[in-house]
Amino acid sequence: MPDRSLASHSDVGVQRLPKSLHGSGAALKLTGPWSLVNNCSSKGSTVSEKFVLPEHQRPTLKHDEYTDLEIPVIDVAAINNSLEGDATAKEALVAQVREACLNWGCFQIVNHDISEELLSRIQYHVNRFFNLPFAEKMKVVKQDGSVAGYGHATVKNGDVRPSSERFFFANDGSVAENAQKLWSNWDENDFIGSYSEYYEKVHQLSGSLIRIIVQGLEVDPVHFEKYWKNTSGLLLWNFYPACPEPQKAIGINAHTDFNLLTVLHENNVGGLQIEKDGEWVAVRPRPGALAVNIGDTLQVLTNAKYRSVPHRAVVNETQTRISVAYFHVPVQGIDIVPHPELVDEHNPNKYEPFTIDTYTKIKQAQTLNTLELFLRTDTRDNGVVTIEAQSHTT
Repeated sequence: MPDRSLASHSDVGVQRLPKSLHGSGAALKLTGPWSLVNNCSSKGSTVSEKFVLPEHQRPTLKHDEYTDLEIPVIDVAAINNSLEGDATAKEALVAQVREACLNWGCFQIVNHDISEELLSRIQYHVNRFFNLPFAEKMKVVKQDGSVAGYGHATVKNGDVRPSSERFFFANDGSVAENAQKLWSNWDENDFIGSYSEYYEKVHQLSGSLIRIIVQGLEVDPVHFEKYWKNTSGLLLWNFYPACPEPQKAIGINAHTDFNLLTVLHENNVGGLQIEKDGEWVAVRPRPGALAVNIGDTLQVLTNAKYRSVPHRAVVNETQTRISVAYFHVPVQGIDIVPHPELVDEHNPNKYEPFTIDTYTKIKQAQTLNTLELFLRTDTRDNGVVTIEAQSHTT
């Protein structure tokens, strides 16, 4: 089985990083986890001060403030059908995905072959876990150096806390270990079985989606394949409880994802918002649909032909929102560099090479516009230094 942990890797070698980021990944101090159910005054008329954002950072778009401007919804039934007679349908699918990637960086998919029954089962386990007492959730708290466990969005000391909780999964023995700490034998087996089934389905779907995306680029796919062949993924459960003053708080701050591709399942409560041409757009949840967005790594591999989309999650006053995010992670230990056919004199290579290991450290310190720190410039000697990335093992 491939290594599923981003925190377990060998020396990533010499990386070229901006001076301002020298050592920041290793030195970053994160606040500990908390339980919103117990510590946030969600049953009162005001939100706890620990979740109140400065006025200039507060979202102005409500969770259900939808407009006619909506992300594309794509029927991907043709993705699983290899019959020659469906060549036209596949060509149409490739074209639709290409347009969505060029114009939005995200889209929703339907007819994706992940059953409603399985999605409902996952939602059941998500709700059940986050409604456990705080002490029970702390039995599986995420430890230093580990990906898996209970925690929260990355925040530095002094930052305002997002109004949310999270449960991280690596596809390894930690799933069974955490299940044993939380449930009786029957529940443990159902928990593990549901996770395993969903993981395999969404992992396979993500691989198929990337192939469709690459087809739309009309380049030799071999360059891309080395980044996703035999790779893995991470699963993340998000919990956003009702907030008495949602206009003052945030579920998850604006960010882009570090990985190749993210596939998101959410319940029927709105909250996901993406940035489009400098404006925030509320994404309408659709029964059975999954949201897909491009990550930073895929942006680099396409030399910014396709761009990772900034997104955030907002909270509301009356309803709990949950979501399940699958992150398709590139192979570790190799440089992330653009496809050579997407680099020429009119569109030169935009990025310094980096490994995903180093990038995830930097991403903790700067979750938005991270790739700007890796842009190639004519003044590289003044703005970039060579440092040795630290080796971490679990």
